[in-house]
Amino acid sequence: MTNDSLGAAPEPSPQIDTTVPHSARIWNYWLGGTDNYPVDREAGDQYREVYPQIVDVARASRAFQVRAVRYLAGEAGLRQFLDVGQACPPSRTHTRSLSASPPMPGSSTWITTRRL
Repeated sequence: MTNDSLGAAPEPSPQIDTTVPHSARIWNYWLGGTDNYPVDREAGDQYREVYPQIVDVARASRAFQVRAVRYLAGEAGLRQFLDVGQACPPSRTHTRSLSASPPMPGSSTWITTRRL
């Protein structure tokens, strides 16, 4: 039973703390995204000084995800995906799978979590 069903006011959404770097926003920065803040870019650059290949690793990881989802949705016929993680921006798993195989009525399920 939720607070809503008891008539209580819903809890406020957590605020995004832009003064503390967040791993999902740093990853977004390495991928060339725009959903990050100066603190994330600074932390990402510091990490890259220690491990210069991190940007290549991030891009290779995303490319693998694209290939895997397209294969699973297209050739393997998978119709349900659970996209869990600190996706920022969302990893667009659903877009990639739909481009590989159009949905059948009532056959696709998408659950994506996002909390920064």
